[in-house]
Amino acid sequence: MEICPEAGGALTSYIHKPTGIDAIWHNPLGQPPRTRVIGQPMAPGSDLFDVMDGSWYASLPNGFFPADYFGAPLGTHGEIRSVPWTVESIRRSGGALRVVLQGLSVRTPLVYRRELTIRAGASLMEWREEILNRSGVPLPVAWLHHAAFGGPLVAGARLVAPARSVGVNLSDHPETLQVEPGYRGRWPLVPERAGGKLRDCSVAPAAGSGSDHSVELSDFTAGHGCIWNEKLKLGFAMEWDLAMFPVAWSWAHASGGEPRYPMWGQGDLITLQPSTSPPARFPDLLKRGQVRLVPALGSVSTEMATGFVTKPKGPWRDGSAQ
Repeated sequence: MEICPEAGGALTSYIHKPTGIDAIWHNPLGQPPRTRVIGQPMAPGSDLFDVMDGSWYASLPNGFFPADYFGAPLGTHGEIRSVPWTVESIRRSGGALRVVLQGLSVRTPLVYRRELTIRAGASLMEWREEILNRSGVPLPVAWLHHAAFGGPLVAGARLVAPARSVGVNLSDHPETLQVEPGYRGRWPLVPERAGGKLRDCSVAPAAGSGSDHSVELSDFTAGHGCIWNEKLKLGFAMEWDLAMFPVAWSWAHASGGEPRYPMWGQGDLITLQPSTSPPARFPDLLKRGQVRLVPALGSVSTEMATGFVTKPKGPWRDGSAQ
């Protein structure tokens, strides 16, 4: 596994040692790698897309869309992903390796702390994450893990998750969507906007198919999910705190789809992104109370586990990981 502290603590690779398979998607247009946005007029999202290398990063505090955060202008997926983090400590003890990283927001009083632990004989890595509020007022946040998966693992893979419902976000430009905006139904089937054919959104689209969709999974019976490749008999699993992250986003894209900025028809990926909030603009999430509150001079924390597994359905901390 590779972590890039200077790029918002992003995980830039997560490799299965027996096969050499990297679960993380890498943007084929992301070279040469950049850690700062270019000095051009900024359209919505370009603050993210300029540096979108395909890594796994934290989205905080305004969720997906750019927003005015109580006077602080924040870009796509928030500020925490764009500030350099520091490595606070690296410790080995009792057969465990523990790394602690920290990211300090510039435009808000928030601090993001991440503790990663790998134990001898355990293939799932343990995460402990905490958001600290240095101000004297409570602060609402929309928080998600922006994990994107690609490479050989995704070819022919399925997203296996105990969700019961699926939805499609409304869009200012519905003509750009392949699935029906505003739809709500039973996971994983969603009607396509043109013709109404049902699409199985749990299937990673085949390379070159031109398929592209972004959906919200909800009504989970448990907080876990897996990108499972039946041919390889291998998957990448995530276990999370359902009370903290009650929904998850999934974006699936195949080369040939999204023929304009920022994808230009490139990339084959599927995502699984546990989230505190549905995919909506931050002011709307505030109005609907779909945010988490970080207490004044306090914090919120959560735990997660991730890793390669040899069965598609969780939980996996019973020895079924690799």
